[in-house]
Amino acid sequence: WPCTQLCWFYLLGSQFLQWVAVVVAVLTIVFQVLLLESMIVANFLAEVPHTTTWYEWWTLDEPWLPRLIWLLGKVIVFWFMIGNAVNFDDSQSFLASPEIRLLLRSLANRFEGQTYAYCTVVLWTIISEFATVIVVSYFALVSAIIINVESTGNALGDATIIFLIFDFIPELDGWAMGLIAFAACLPQDFVDQSSTYLQGPRCQVVYRTYRYVLFWWTGIWTTLLILLFRYQMTPLYLWVVPASFLYFLVLWQTWPYCLDGWPVCFPHGGPCIFWAALGTTLLWTGFFILRYGCFLFPCVCAPEVPGWFFFPPSNMLLSPLEGEWDTKYFYLFVERLFGLGGRAFLDGLWGEVDCGWEPLESDYERFYHGDLQTPQQFQKGWETRVAQLEGQVQVLTNVLASLGLGADGLADGGSDGGAAGRMEASLRDAGGRRLLLGGGASLLNGTLI
Repeated sequence: WPCTQLCWFYLLGSQFLQWVAVVVAVLTIVFQVLLLESMIVANFLAEVPHTTTWYEWWTLDEPWLPRLIWLLGKVIVFWFMIGNAVNFDDSQSFLASPEIRLLLRSLANRFEGQTYAYCTVVLWTIISEFATVIVVSYFALVSAIIINVESTGNALGDATIIFLIFDFIPELDGWAMGLIAFAACLPQDFVDQSSTYLQGPRCQVVYRTYRYVLFWWTGIWTTLLILLFRYQMTPLYLWVVPASFLYFLVLWQTWPYCLDGWPVCFPHGGPCIFWAALGTTLLWTGFFILRYGCFLFPCVCAPEVPGWFFFPPSNMLLSPLEGEWDTKYFYLFVERLFGLGGRAFLDGLWGEVDCGWEPLESDYERFYHGDLQTPQQFQKGWETRVAQLEGQVQVLTNVLASLGLGADGLADGGSDGGAAGRMEASLRDAGGRRLLLGGGASLLNGTLI
């Protein structure tokens, strides 16, 4: 123990622990962002267009009261989570963004921050921008994803999952601090002293304003997305995330000045924070749009991502996303954006490329033959399938009639009494059953014409 303490004494004296803190802070931010991104990929985009619509929920042949509690729990549970974050100390890290921004401003306004520690100010501005703008901007969409997509129908179980997730993500920073203290064998009083600072009277105004800014924006969008998910599941809901990036970016650069005036615009360090924060958020917003561009702009990545995927006519369709699609479509969007594949960015919008607004028959196959659908969805799916095939048979019948090869003409032998007559005879021999022509309908139509 004395040897360990002596070792750490020399490491602390050489500022080794400060560099460890920087590395752990960066790794924590990276883990938070990757966790949120993975939720979007695995729990949202991979589920489009599958959802239980409000009509299906209303007509389910199941007990009414559990369904009602399930619905009410989805809508109000996030608001209770907000109350938990405001009232209880163990969730205060959910509201840590004002503290980070105030400490950053204090650091940049000191002599050290404006001289030899200038690069440190830039680094911590980038880290703080991720913690206070980028990570927070995911909460609206991810909250709706967790509440809706991951719902089990058990109100208590769903609420527990939500509270655990949104206590886990914000409190990672505090746990990382404890990890550093454990690895450095630091006593608890040293940790408390190193994380204690004096708050002026205006800090509480900043905290209250931030709570208002964060929770109303996140709560309203979460509630709207929960309702919209049950109306239609579409990747266009991703636009909430870049809109939140810009929303929190603008507010963090404006309302502190409205509250405190010119002291927040101190020379040298102030512009450093502004431009580093602005550049960080704009660069990440651009990267987000590049990464999910195929799901933000209809027709750009058609036919790989068909148009019906953005406005699904049914929730009983097979997702076109297969394989390692989260990286494949990133490269595809970059290729289409810069015209690297010989195709312009707006060709799909100008009608140069078939966007695929209507699903193909094969897009329904897994739903009709899979094991994931409910009995109600199975019945509805087959009814839709039969209606489609009946429409195709009717089109074929009309074409035959226009060529004089209708049912009467075939029965009489007609001008084509050979092949056509034998076809009709084979149909009668089959017991008069209606043939539902699927993939061969277009081939037969073209052959007869």
